[in-house]
Amino acid sequence: MLKQLSLEKVSYILIFLSSIFGLFILSFVLINFTNYSGDQINDAYRVMAIWDGKWPTLGSGPTAWSGLVGEFYLPPLYYYLVFPFTALTADLSAQAMPNALLTLFSIPLLILTSYKLLENIEHNKRLFLSALAGFWYICLFQNIVMSTGNSLAGNPVSITFFLLCFVLLYTYQMEGKLSPTLELLSWIAYGLVLAIIANLHFSPLYVMPVVFIITVIFYISRNFQEKRRWILSGVAAFTAILAMTPYWIGEIGRNWINTARIISVVTKSSGGKEYGIAFLSRFKAIFNGYFGLGQEVYFIGESWKSLLISIIFLSLVLFIGMFKFRGNRILLNVLLLIWSIFLLAYSSTDMEKTYNPTFYKLLIYLAPIIFTICSLAYLNFPKRINQFLSVFIIACITISIVINLNFHHTYINSTSGIPRVLSTRDVADSLRKLPEKSTLCQPNGNYRNLRNDEYIDRYITKRSLNFIPNCQAGFYIIHPKYESLGNYKIKKTGEFPQELEKYQKTSKLTTETPLYYVYLLSDS
Repeated sequence: MLKQLSLEKVSYILIFLSSIFGLFILSFVLINFTNYSGDQINDAYRVMAIWDGKWPTLGSGPTAWSGLVGEFYLPPLYYYLVFPFTALTADLSAQAMPNALLTLFSIPLLILTSYKLLENIEHNKRLFLSALAGFWYICLFQNIVMSTGNSLAGNPVSITFFLLCFVLLYTYQMEGKLSPTLELLSWIAYGLVLAIIANLHFSPLYVMPVVFIITVIFYISRNFQEKRRWILSGVAAFTAILAMTPYWIGEIGRNWINTARIISVVTKSSGGKEYGIAFLSRFKAIFNGYFGLGQEVYFIGESWKSLLISIIFLSLVLFIGMFKFRGNRILLNVLLLIWSIFLLAYSSTDMEKTYNPTFYKLLIYLAPIIFTICSLAYLNFPKRINQFLSVFIIACITISIVINLNFHHTYINSTSGIPRVLSTRDVADSLRKLPEKSTLCQPNGNYRNLRNDEYIDRYITKRSLNFIPNCQAGFYIIHPKYESLGNYKIKKTGEFPQELEKYQKTSKLTTETPLYYVYLLSDS
């Protein structure tokens, strides 16, 4: 039967499976929304404040780099991206909805980008490799746990979508095949995409404006005397500036202090003794910027096997993909420009002394997929070597997909059915078990752990509860029966928090469900 399936049909099957799996896993995360952190709670409050007429002029933050120059924040366009979804629900999952939607849309966008990249090969092979890129991408487990707190919510998650938009828009513009109307609209979109992606995280905030300037200069340089090129480039820049209007309004009132700190952190991070990095050490940072994606994303794990396959595979596809490439040079060059500037910025400071999560690398997140499909497309070694390399590369892709799907399976098991960790719906259900205006405390005395409950009570359950970190007699606690381990597996907890052992014998169990206990603390 496999022989009867043409490569074209297999391609369409892969595209179909990519769409179905993407729709399933992203919907599952939203319905069983579990993972969120203090960052998302801060963002949630700021977004919900828009309903009260408090339009944000600053975005997420303060950043982990604030120690260099004082607190500073991203511009606020991410909040305006999330805000419409809060009309559907006030639940914390509203923050994940645009990210889920744009991650789903990234599948066809990556397929289109790959297809446009792989020129000068037969149609069926081109379509198959493009479909394979889309399928491999949506299988990556990091897509649904990318943000702080292993969450789908959060400002960085949509970077991949807007990066693909940015690259495609510029490629179409450089090819010069658009009608005058579409050309104008594409330059407007180019500026708008620049503004949005620069608002999503500090890595694109520092990288993408530089890329934009270089690409515009190159576009104009093809014919300096053609006024149309100057006008269209100006339209894109004006659109980006105009889209940032809420931020500019706020900065005028703040005397431009946030902008000044954003600019000054560049020199402080690269030149300061605390965060600066020696010239020879930059190679290590650049190496980790690309090859670190192996163990973090594509071959998840900390074992020597994961490290070995990551280095061998990513080195191989980097070499073949770069030096055997015969496709769309414009598109590849834009990608290489973005990746090069990102790695240069990434290596300019000692990331080990700061916060260094995977989402810092979202600008280069797709590089292994791009290099892999280019390698498979343009192999031109002797026949036996081609066969060996093709089998090895496909085997590595298969291993990567299997590893990532296994993490998806573990995640699904830990967040659905019983046992499972508490979702936001479960937290809301537990809060409804408490008397109105009663006080909920946190066993470990950390107020940050109560902010999630506080938000849910304020916007969902509305029982006017009080939230105090330090526990005492007369306060309530909600104790989950299960907790998540670092590998997304779950374990059963004890019947009572160890931190409040002195209350265990005298406290009253007011509610027990298959997922949690509710206790009224008492000392007598």
